[in-house]
Amino acid sequence: MAHSVILPRATFFYAFGNTSAEILTDGLPPEEGLHALSIGCGDPRNILYTVYADRFAGTRELDITCCDVEPAILARNILLLTLLADTGKDSDTAIWDIFYHFFISQSSLALLHQQCARLLAVSQSIRQWLDGPYGKYIRPRSAHTLLDMRAYWSKYAATSSFTAAQHEHMHRTMAEGISRMGDQHGSEGVETACRSAGPFWMEMMRSGLASDHFVHYWKHGVVGGALCAAATSVNPTFYYTALGCGFCLHYGLDPILGFHLAGIFAPIKGHLVNPSIADVGNYVKREFAVWCSAFRARLEMPSEFIIRPYVGDALPFCRALGGEKGQSVSVWDGRQIVLIDALAAEPGAMAPASFNVIETSNITDHIGLFNVLTVTIPLLRQSPSSILHTHSLLPASGKTANAFLERVGIDSTTLSLLIGLAPLSLISQFTTKASIDASNPMADEAVRQYSQPIAWKYPASGDHTAVYGGTAYCRHVMADPAQLPNVLFKLYSHVFAIDEMRKNSLTFSPAIVLHVQASFAAFLKLVKGRVTTDWSCVMQRLFDKIVADSDRSPMVRSNFFHDFALHAHLLDVFTYEYSFPAFKDPVPSRPALFTQWPTTPLVVHVVVSVPRMAFQILMDLPILVVGTPMLQCEFVVPNGCQNVFSTMQFTFGKLTVTGTADNAAATIDRDESGWQGRAPAILSVAAPAQLLAGDARMTSIRLCVRGNAPCARNLMPVLGPELVLYSAKLEGEGVAVVKNAPFVQDSDRLSSDLLSADSSSIPSQEPVLAVHTTPDTKKSAPTLLFAPGNEVASHLSIRVDFLSASSKAKLAQKTAAVEARQFSACAVTLLVRAADKFEDVVVFPFPIDARDARVRAARKSGYVEIIVRVASADPAVLHGGFNMNRMPVVMSRGHAYAWNLSILNLDKLPALELPQPRAKIEGWLKPLLSATFSDRQLKLQRASDKSDPFVNLKNSIAILTLFASGAGHDGEVWRAMSLTSKGRVGGYTLIFVNAIRLDLASHSVLLDVCLLPLTHKIMPEVRLVLQELHAIHGGVRHVITNDEERDAWKKMLPACVERCRTWTHEAGCAYAAGRIPLTLAPVESPICDCGRGKDIPDSEIVAQCKGITHLMTRAAIGLAYAVPYLEDGGVMMNKATQSLGRAFEGNSCGACGKEEGKLMACSRCKRMKYCSGTCQKKDWTIHKGLCAKIAAMEL
Repeated sequence: MAHSVILPRATFFYAFGNTSAEILTDGLPPEEGLHALSIGCGDPRNILYTVYADRFAGTRELDITCCDVEPAILARNILLLTLLADTGKDSDTAIWDIFYHFFISQSSLALLHQQCARLLAVSQSIRQWLDGPYGKYIRPRSAHTLLDMRAYWSKYAATSSFTAAQHEHMHRTMAEGISRMGDQHGSEGVETACRSAGPFWMEMMRSGLASDHFVHYWKHGVVGGALCAAATSVNPTFYYTALGCGFCLHYGLDPILGFHLAGIFAPIKGHLVNPSIADVGNYVKREFAVWCSAFRARLEMPSEFIIRPYVGDALPFCRALGGEKGQSVSVWDGRQIVLIDALAAEPGAMAPASFNVIETSNITDHIGLFNVLTVTIPLLRQSPSSILHTHSLLPASGKTANAFLERVGIDSTTLSLLIGLAPLSLISQFTTKASIDASNPMADEAVRQYSQPIAWKYPASGDHTAVYGGTAYCRHVMADPAQLPNVLFKLYSHVFAIDEMRKNSLTFSPAIVLHVQASFAAFLKLVKGRVTTDWSCVMQRLFDKIVADSDRSPMVRSNFFHDFALHAHLLDVFTYEYSFPAFKDPVPSRPALFTQWPTTPLVVHVVVSVPRMAFQILMDLPILVVGTPMLQCEFVVPNGCQNVFSTMQFTFGKLTVTGTADNAAATIDRDESGWQGRAPAILSVAAPAQLLAGDARMTSIRLCVRGNAPCARNLMPVLGPELVLYSAKLEGEGVAVVKNAPFVQDSDRLSSDLLSADSSSIPSQEPVLAVHTTPDTKKSAPTLLFAPGNEVASHLSIRVDFLSASSKAKLAQKTAAVEARQFSACAVTLLVRAADKFEDVVVFPFPIDARDARVRAARKSGYVEIIVRVASADPAVLHGGFNMNRMPVVMSRGHAYAWNLSILNLDKLPALELPQPRAKIEGWLKPLLSATFSDRQLKLQRASDKSDPFVNLKNSIAILTLFASGAGHDGEVWRAMSLTSKGRVGGYTLIFVNAIRLDLASHSVLLDVCLLPLTHKIMPEVRLVLQELHAIHGGVRHVITNDEERDAWKKMLPACVERCRTWTHEAGCAYAAGRIPLTLAPVESPICDCGRGKDIPDSEIVAQCKGITHLMTRAAIGLAYAVPYLEDGGVMMNKATQSLGRAFEGNSCGACGKEEGKLMACSRCKRMKYCSGTCQKKDWTIHKGLCAKIAAMEL
């Protein structure tokens, strides 16, 4: 393992999700199949919603591998999915109850028992399962997965024969658990469901439904609207978990969190004016029902649909997928991972070991971002559409920007260059997903948390010049061995900052240590595979820096140094001579422990049988005292030297040692009862042999609680100052030192002829070594250049060798000017201006800014070195990178798709019913539109500063949305609008709004439109329709743009079309030439003709434009939000809230806080007060964003 070992004394059960469902395919072009890996998968809501919401879910291949360390979660998931397959919609209510209610009716319980009996009948072996009724679409990735899930189905089924006394015990245990959760964590004021309401979070909060429903659920065990009186039976799927039986549902869970609650408050068809708790429950059950129907229908379709569950820890599972042998199921389960590669129905096919979508839920909060990146990046396919999703719930740190950057520890651009993957929002400098937390000015800053989803992609894959044969450009980079150690040391220091101690005081961190020494060693292995340098030199300098730094914190970092050195050695990163001296025979004095060994190994495994009583003291203490103790293994020698190791393996069972010396072998007869059994826990830890060179009779191995664990202070009076749980001598009873890790015997393993341990299915993931290579030139790998005096990669350089005689001759001409010009986001054009000009395209692996590109020409030697600046991550810098085209369309394997916009099924998104009272629309829409701007951008927008074309573009989208909704200054709902240039050009694109729709997964809104780029050729037809519109509606609403913004619109429109495309591009599509958009000319179309007249909805505006519908192309124009970790956002809104609080708390000025004198109320909201017109004018920029909402508040 590569994360802290936690004693699972108090583990919460996440039976279902706490965030609204997302679409797994929203980053894939329609023609591409889904091969997804979901780690920390939780419930299957994303699968169900994807099948429902993805227009192409019925035709595209869907292959989804789901991993969770809690077997009860996957047992419940498979129970749910097979229930859906075996029943019709009449059973949806009972299925809902089984999955979401912890108290259910007798009839629902009977259905549960019946389904478990079916599952048990077909799961006696992996072969039986794969050949059975569910094997076509549910295929476990290992035999142990089926075994573990089957154990829970058996427990669920066994409750059907419980006695009255047993049922009473279940009831009592559940009631006590629920009461305990309420006592420890409370149940009032829980507003988590507001996040799932998206843009209607304030309406959800003001209604009190979030808190009220939470209280109702935890009181009755059912959602609102369900029959409480009928729910008399304990749901056994909430009763059994890996820790045994009882009730440990996470205290913050509520079934409504996993659904899209915006529809409860949005003005859509069927919405209620004053929804109740029952309405909330019925709403989410209806959404669940349509997902269920879609899932059943998908099972009947011929295209492949496979769900592959896996029980175990995510990190070793990912390593096993990557081909690493010897991985264990989890830190408390030493069974070796043996993956099933072959498919039952298709013996020649193989299960995927690389993926185009990797979803990690919020697992980074539990095991650490670097751990997640280290194991998932090698599994991500090198495709422009491949995407890795991470999610974090981060505490506020003053600025939203700091939360993510503090977690990374180094410059995010530098990190991206080292690992070959970058946050999409970093390089695009916008996101399509609204941050409800960041836009919530009502949250208390002291307790505010930010939900921060990050999509990671290959950084150059959005540039068409960097896509070669459908593969993303992902070259190794080179780095100076003198500079790279500084970067890595800074990262090391940040990752282990929690280990720091002051010399004379012990400080306790409230957080769990997410990364251990093995984590950083594994990260170095990832970097080693992607950076070309003198690696031995880099590592020697890094280790020397760490050793020197240990002198400043001798109590901590030096104790863990051998742990780091060990894993660096085991992972073939580096062998540090101090930790691994060369043992040569004969030697004057051999380590006593190894005198009988032919040779002294560098690494040995120490195996200890830890009696169950060693843990009992923690089991007997109250949970609030014990908390979540982190464990570590310590080697202590008589002279007081102490070496600590954080990476260990535990297995419950009986230890047997056979043989002696180097032939000794340890075997563990595993007890499948785990924590519920009585067998000792067999501890295995690897260690450098030289640490055991002392007197084995005096050297101790200890199992301890880590000193900076959250519970350490509480446990010192019980365990002593060194927090020792168990201690034994190396030559004591129950301790063995062996050459290899113990072998775990698992007598209950399900036999199968489908098991494969050699991972032969793993495809090559070697980086593409060259793109756009010509017979004339050869490009070197790009070199990272660091800014003087710091660890930030500021520039990239590439050497271009001229190969052909003609190209060399042109370069050799002394009068030939050599220059590099920006060609695209990640490429430059190399120009040699000889008598006969020479051109070549040079591609970089990251967005660049070539304004000040330097070219060094070695004319005699025949090469050129190009040095360019890395594109700035500061959105205020308007040059270079994807500033050239913020929303590119990329051609991959002949298919076009929007690279950084989510793909949508417009017909599955709810449409607003308009018109509505203007104040009602403004109340939620204007704050949402304001949230698309950072504070910097908002100042530009409100000052009418047109210097930033992207701000202008976002402002025009906001204007279009306001006019289309009836929230514009005239209060009219406009369906026909024109993008219009100042001057002679005039209107250049007509936009016909079919509807404003809720983008549920993004917590946003978008315009469902038909586009009509105006050209001279079509104007005669268009002019007649415009005249008719003028007669009916008063014409077309014009949105004025300048020339720079016009170019931005023409670059964006192809992406707006592609993100909702339902048709296939024709063979002769104009995009095939690689130029997208087709043109920026004012009176020419930037989009191809393939979508003209296709999938045009029967909307009101389309019905009025029948004469030109054959010229229209459907598109989705959505909002582009500022990125919280790049620029401050919401600060102005927060200031408004603070001044609002001052005004409401007392009779004071909302701007300056002055209390004396006469105060005047704002004429609009009637609530905010000011001491003078000057104060009101000063505060208006801040206040006007909330004025309408304040007016609507009931205070």
